[in-house]
Amino acid sequence: MTWFILASCAAAPAAQVPSESRLEGTDGNRHTIVPREPGAYTVVIFFSADCHVLAAHDDRLRKLVTDFGSSRVHFLAVDSEVGADIERDRAIAGERRYPFPILVDRGADLARSLGAAYAGHTVIVDHTGAVRYRGGIDSDRVRLRDDATAYVADALTDLLAGKTPRVAESKSLGCALRLH
Repeated sequence: MTWFILASCAAAPAAQVPSESRLEGTDGNRHTIVPREPGAYTVVIFFSADCHVLAAHDDRLRKLVTDFGSSRVHFLAVDSEVGADIERDRAIAGERRYPFPILVDRGADLARSLGAAYAGHTVIVDHTGAVRYRGGIDSDRVRLRDDATAYVADALTDLLAGKTPRVAESKSLGCALRLH
């Protein structure tokens, strides 16, 4: 009998974000992913203009910003897809009333390093660049339910209270990103 061992060639998602990473945003600024202030967090949502799953979560994203957006919590969307275009993303951010910029990740380096394969994949980064949460916005896909597990909201609540997130990693339930 012959046994074969199959191993994945994909690198494990980074546990740390390089502090020098700067991406162009739809607001005309270049943004770093890592917040500078101790006790601050950046919520990074990987974006696809064509993903119906992410679009279904737009209201929930705006509510997260209303509930948690402050000097300690910053929100950014990142478009890592082939053909990502700052002007198109600027128009879409306006149409979808995003209260945060969409950044363009040309070459998909950030998406690959953080293991983002789906739109809606969300990562929370602290001021040291450490990834404190990665996964879905919540446990819903397209049909949104009131009893969904609010992964990002729960992680932010825990982090802002000085605790480790009760769930540090979950499944992302969006559309596959078309990376370079």
